[in-house]
Amino acid sequence: MESTMKTLIVIFSSLLLTVATSATGQETLPLTKLAAELCSQHRLIEASREAEKAIVDPVEMKDAQSWYIAGFIYKELYKDRESELRESPYREKAIQCLQNALTLDKTGENTQNTKAAIRYLAISYFNDALKRSKEITSATAEEPEALYQKFRHSMRLVNVQTDFTEYDKQIFKSLGQAHYRLWEQNTSASGIAARSADYFQRVLIIDESDCEAKFNLVIIYYNQGVHKIRSLDLQSDLNDLIASQELAIRFFNKALPYAQACFDSCPSKVEYYKGLMFCNRALGKEDEYLRLKAQLESLIQSGQLREKK
Repeated sequence: MESTMKTLIVIFSSLLLTVATSATGQETLPLTKLAAELCSQHRLIEASREAEKAIVDPVEMKDAQSWYIAGFIYKELYKDRESELRESPYREKAIQCLQNALTLDKTGENTQNTKAAIRYLAISYFNDALKRSKEITSATAEEPEALYQKFRHSMRLVNVQTDFTEYDKQIFKSLGQAHYRLWEQNTSASGIAARSADYFQRVLIIDESDCEAKFNLVIIYYNQGVHKIRSLDLQSDLNDLIASQELAIRFFNKALPYAQACFDSCPSKVEYYKGLMFCNRALGKEDEYLRLKAQLESLIQSGQLREKK
């Protein structure tokens, strides 16, 4: 992104010489010209005041350049003053102005520069969404997706046919992991675990061969089953005990197909062997557990597989 910004600054500097002149050489955008000159001197607050005047001026507000200059200035203010602020007013203003610039730019004169500025801001939304996903609480669980939707909206301004496949997978995995960590802090909150699983299911809708998503589903379902078994209280009513055991078995049965899929379709790993082994054991398939265990030990001894330290 740094190299892109250097290019933008060079282009912008050359634009300053012509931004406020008409074909006859008469100045038609004086407020915009002044805003651009102040921006080039990095007097951004003063520049923003002139830009604000320009985009409400009856004449200048009709010109794409006025909105582009305003958007560029707000983008620079965001970089300088609010880059750590997820709800940055400057970033919001920049996107709005740049979007207006695209709409008004019938000749395409500023389209490339405008889209480059929007892309910079869009990526900042994506980075904020990822960062926020790693630090969510139950109270802030909706924030990462809200930021991610702003990223998607902004990227579509750059290219309406943007392929979001890899972006979607990355954010869904991060949110799945984050919700699983929340569930670990409160294992009675089954809804949080279900939401974690849902994010990994969304990854598999995009890419059914994603081994990381499959194995995370094994972990989520298997550990929910284990939690149910460990939470059994022998002093509880018999009906409650039976219900808890049945729920644990349902979780193990949910985990098993994903464990088998990892084992069959993904590169051979110790954790995939163990996932399938323990799912079978949890469901009473001891012979299959022992067969896989012996096979895994043989592969480790021969050096074909290595356990993570």
